[in-house]
Amino acid sequence: MASEQGFIVIGAQNIFFSITNLRHLEEVERGQYPVPIGEDIFATKEIQPETVDTAVDALQAIFQLFRDYGVHHYDAVGSYSFFEAANAQFVVDQLYSRTGLMVAPQTLAQESFYRTQAVFARFPHFKEIIKDGTVLIDISSGSVELTAFRNGKFGFSRNLSIGPLRVFEVMSDVQATVPNYVDVLRDYIDSRLLDFMRLLPRDVHYTNVILMGSALSLFERLIPVGEATVETDREGFDLIYNEVTHASDQYLSDEYDLPMSQTSQVLPTVLLLYRLIKNLNSDKVWISNLNLLDGLEVDRAADKGFMHAGFDPDEEIVVSAQNLAERYRVDPKHRDATVQFSLQLFDRLKKLHGMGKRERLLLQIAATVNDVGSYIDTHHHFIHSEYIIQASELMGLTSTEQKMVATIARYHSSDQPQTDLSDLAELNSARRLTIAKLAALLRVADSLDASRQQKIESLRVSVKPDEVLLTATANDDVELERWTLARKGRFFAAVFGLPIELKGRTQA
Repeated sequence: MASEQGFIVIGAQNIFFSITNLRHLEEVERGQYPVPIGEDIFATKEIQPETVDTAVDALQAIFQLFRDYGVHHYDAVGSYSFFEAANAQFVVDQLYSRTGLMVAPQTLAQESFYRTQAVFARFPHFKEIIKDGTVLIDISSGSVELTAFRNGKFGFSRNLSIGPLRVFEVMSDVQATVPNYVDVLRDYIDSRLLDFMRLLPRDVHYTNVILMGSALSLFERLIPVGEATVETDREGFDLIYNEVTHASDQYLSDEYDLPMSQTSQVLPTVLLLYRLIKNLNSDKVWISNLNLLDGLEVDRAADKGFMHAGFDPDEEIVVSAQNLAERYRVDPKHRDATVQFSLQLFDRLKKLHGMGKRERLLLQIAATVNDVGSYIDTHHHFIHSEYIIQASELMGLTSTEQKMVATIARYHSSDQPQTDLSDLAELNSARRLTIAKLAALLRVADSLDASRQQKIESLRVSVKPDEVLLTATANDDVELERWTLARKGRFFAAVFGLPIELKGRTQA
């Protein structure tokens, strides 16, 4: 059936799969195959050949199941942890040559975005819960992603590289040499949480914590069959913590029905969550079995028009960009003016540039974050903006889109790409042209507030046969803006083939 699609997620310890009816968002089949990719990565930095063999066997079994169900369309993604391997690209090529599977990479921000979609669509009463401060904690083998909501809206997202398997691999030598391993492990985790806690908004009480992720298999016995979530309280979680910190591996294996190979991660998992919940001072703890696979299913169902996403995904991306701008103390009035002019120019010059909704969003994001580099150096801020944006988490953008935003920010100022765009050779020609168009529009928008005084109150855009004319109504003289546009508008003329000019009149 056309509405049924397959999904594959290659994680740090398992390859997950599902066959889902997107029209009704119902799973026909779901399962996982254990593949110890994370153990290789965190121990040796590379995925070993025998692990690749195990992955190939798992994928071939999954493809056979897809064929049995008549499923011809599928999405396959590799988690961020998978692509941390030094030889990840070689492994991707091996998987393709041996199974025909092309694995798409996921950034941490993309994974967080998909998980947010999963909880909005499938977590009971989620919109009611997030009216209070709520932190979604997704814990995988290699990392922990924290996504905060307040007043019913997305607040921010942070990733911490302290997943339980990673912690265990790092601390395994310590466990064998110290008598107070729990204390040392707690201190190690607290040291990694310090910067995260310092950056939390001080005026928000995070009443609720929602725990989810592939590393929470030890809690699955707490979730009744047929349900996706269970609610507990701080006292209930304290009991689990006290039990685990005094238990042997054999006891944990028997009590939580875990293979012995996973018991070593129980203590780091519980200790990590306990310290997070304690630091957040949360009252309620929700445990959910939703994961990245659920988010992919929801995203594809919404993309095909079978359901509403339950939230505005663009809003989450924009808020993420605003958070980044605030972290690097970008002038909010200039930022907002630049965003406003950018979108105005985009909308009124649509016939000239021919771009669509997604490109408009990329321009909005670039206009929001283009000045973050001023935090380091105001004179060459565009250089620093590029690498800050590249190294940051922008929710919902692909790695290519994030690279595009960073490059647009790089060229929004006096610097500009080669005329033939050859210095952007790592991107295909269509994306290079999009970057050039959006950078040209952003240059113009930035020029319109060159004085940083928001003089222009309204703007009229006219496309004439021989030029683009901007007519501004201002509350003060706009000579600096006109002079700046005369310089920075040359790139606009090179890209679109028309010069651009600003005329202004001052209100009486």
